[in-house]
Amino acid sequence: MIKNRKAFTLTEFLVVVAIFMLVIGIATEAFLSLNKDYKVLMSYLSSYLKGRESIDIISRDCRMAIRIMDYYTGYVTTNSCLVLKVPSIDMSGNIIDVNHKFDYIIYRINNGDLWKTVMPGPNSARLAYDNVLKKSVESIYIARDGIGLSSITHKSSITHLTIWVSIVQTILGKDYRVNPGTTVKLMNYEWEYVR
Repeated sequence: MIKNRKAFTLTEFLVVVAIFMLVIGIATEAFLSLNKDYKVLMSYLSSYLKGRESIDIISRDCRMAIRIMDYYTGYVTTNSCLVLKVPSIDMSGNIIDVNHKFDYIIYRINNGDLWKTVMPGPNSARLAYDNVLKKSVESIYIARDGIGLSSITHKSSITHLTIWVSIVQTILGKDYRVNPGTTVKLMNYEWEYVR
């Protein structure tokens, strides 16, 4: 004997399709939300790494600096411009004469980019450089004990600095800002006075 199979009614079929469409809609919304979060996170991470790399390069030169200059050949040390006096080096990277042979390194913001300028002394093997170090760096702020360098009269007395960079990226119409920073000691500061 053959049994009659019960088929789906149109109403049952429409309910199944509606539930399926609801599940697809929720899954699509979750995917789009995760994709947006991923883009924001990756951009934030990229900005942070760019800022940390900038800070590390500046810190390395600060640790080699004998002193911070008030000014040098048109560059003035301010909250956003740093003029460093560093010992000249030979071809092997060794210091030539810490008391008499010097190079100058300047960091500054110019048109939204972080610039580095290196002015080597006459006997130095340090290469001259004047170019963008990092693009899209909104600002740099340099202070000692919370006081911006513009407010410090005798910058040659500075033994340590706190440096922050600010990087802003616009993602999906919203600005995201990262402000990495560090404190660094001018390690060679004492050399100038130990003669």
